[in-house]
Amino acid sequence: MRGLLVWVIGLVLCLGTAGGQAAPASQAAGLPQVAKKTCSVATEPVEEADVALSQGKFEDAERLYRAMPASSAATAGVVRAELGQRKLDEALALILKETEAHPNDALLVDVLGEVRFRRGEVEEAAISFNRSAALDSCSGRTHYDVSRYMNLNGLYASAQRQLDLAHRLAPNNAVITRAWDRTQRVPLSPDEQIAHLKKREENESLTDEQKTALENTIKGIGAREKGDCELADPVTTAKIPLQTLGNPGGGHRSYGAGLDVYLNGKRRRFKLDTGASGMSISKEAAKALGLTEEAQTKSSGLGDEGARDSFVSHVDEVRVGGMTFHNCLVRVFEAKDVLRGLDGLIGSDVFRSFLVTLDMPASEIRLGPLPARPDEATETVSLGTSGEEGETRTIAERRKDRYVAPEMRDWTRVFRSGHFLIFPTSIGQAPVKLFVMDTGASTNLISPEAAREVTKVSSDDRMKIHGISGEVKNVYGADRITITFARVKQESYGMSAIDTSGISRSTGVELSGFIGWPILRELTVQIDYRDNLVHVTYTPHVETP
Repeated sequence: MRGLLVWVIGLVLCLGTAGGQAAPASQAAGLPQVAKKTCSVATEPVEEADVALSQGKFEDAERLYRAMPASSAATAGVVRAELGQRKLDEALALILKETEAHPNDALLVDVLGEVRFRRGEVEEAAISFNRSAALDSCSGRTHYDVSRYMNLNGLYASAQRQLDLAHRLAPNNAVITRAWDRTQRVPLSPDEQIAHLKKREENESLTDEQKTALENTIKGIGAREKGDCELADPVTTAKIPLQTLGNPGGGHRSYGAGLDVYLNGKRRRFKLDTGASGMSISKEAAKALGLTEEAQTKSSGLGDEGARDSFVSHVDEVRVGGMTFHNCLVRVFEAKDVLRGLDGLIGSDVFRSFLVTLDMPASEIRLGPLPARPDEATETVSLGTSGEEGETRTIAERRKDRYVAPEMRDWTRVFRSGHFLIFPTSIGQAPVKLFVMDTGASTNLISPEAAREVTKVSSDDRMKIHGISGEVKNVYGADRITITFARVKQESYGMSAIDTSGISRSTGVELSGFIGWPILRELTVQIDYRDNLVHVTYTPHVETP
């Protein structure tokens, strides 16, 4: 609890005000009011090393920066190149040495914040970003880093203001410009997207693989336009029964929760998986339902065997918890070792249009209305079966800050990257780490690096872990660990330790583990996906003899 309490109630950089709309970016981050100060636009020459770094050629970039005369810019480049190669310890050691020697160098202090942020050390990152901004309020890169931090926290409007300012201050910075350009694009209509892609197909220099990828993208656009899974009849509340997966009566512990979904009138059982997104169906279940391929795609997740071939298709009717939805896009994949005889996976983000309550002890999901934002109309309710919430948000939706309703002031503000709900988590007396809530994980997982900070870690050849991307090659065992998150403290009597770097790359911050079913089965978790808010209640669980 040592670091977690500070993050929850004291980190104004990423949380804004305690209730209601978040404060303006400059106020929330403790940043100087740059608008009242005249800043020079950064016009530094673009070095060869900068180009290599922006292109993701990290080894080349590191070599080029090291060959440059000693300077803060060269050091910053080396550290960023090391981060790109996931040399997290080396990057931290170097930047700590340099900031100790030059404590008032705003660039170095900002880079220290970048390293802390990448490592998932949220409190320390906030301190560095605040200090860098205080030293130089005209630094475009610092404002860009603050915008990344705020985006992860659901402060989209404040993040956009910081990014706009970063772009004005550093218009030649390739990293900032690329990020800013993405937020300025007016989304093309489906017809315009398809026309643009077909024009690209005319390029004679394309490889067969590139042509296939373009064709699949065109098919995917067409598939998404066939339906958006809207609710047939207005419903504001619902209850959905959950079934315990496993055989506690036979001496085997439960490994998850399942729910029954009717697809085109046929009942299918899905595993509730907060670590997954949308609705994914096994190829066997899809065949039995008569679903046909509409576009090829790839599915990836936990595992060391890479992305797997999959495809998307539409289900005419989906019924769950008394609600009926039409024209729902689902993903079809092959993952026998993951499903254990079930028909598919369903992420709780499918219900993101609702306030979601996962009451594991009571074996039910409860859905209710999200708190109304002031002066805003009621939102249309749909089912997010495609798992593409991050891609389909409108510009208007992206430019709203999280809203904390008065009745939710004591809820935990969490990070969110796509469907991942990321909790600042204490393990023993170590610095705060970032863990993902994952009901689909039949065991609690931790990275070996994090585990070694608080307990003994040893190889575990008996444990087999499978995910969407196949088997995890190297599995270790970690001894007893005390884990604290969202005001809940639990003892985990042994955890599996695996490499989490692959998942971390998709979020931009280091994930140190997954809070799995053995802990979550004793919790009632309320989720507001719109505002990155979670409320957790502990109810002791007793297995049947």
